[in-house]
Amino acid sequence: MMQHGVVNRVVPDAKLERNARELAERASKGPTRAYAAHKALLRIWAEAGVAAADSAMFDIAMPLFETEDVRHGIPSAVDALRAGLPRPVLDFQGR
Repeated sequence: MMQHGVVNRVVPDAKLERNARELAERASKGPTRAYAAHKALLRIWAEAGVAAADSAMFDIAMPLFETEDVRHGIPSAVDALRAGLPRPVLDFQGR
C-alpha cells in the first residue's frame, strides 16, 4: 500500500494510538476549511470525474478567500517572501 501512495507511514502497534492522536492534533490546528474543500473536490472527482471537479472548484474554493485565516495568511506569507524569510507558521482559527 505504501508504494501506491495509500499509506505514507507505518508505525508499530504500541505507538499507533499515540501517533494517531498526534496526527489528529496537527490536522485540527491546520487549515480545516481548506481540508474540507479538498475533500469535497476529491469526492466530486471520484464520483463524477475531472471535468465535474473542475466545474465545482470555483464554488468550493472561492469562499476560502473570504476567511479571516486567508486574509491574514496570504499577506504574511507574501511579506515573508519579499523579505527573503521562510513562510511563517500560521495559527489557523477556522474562520
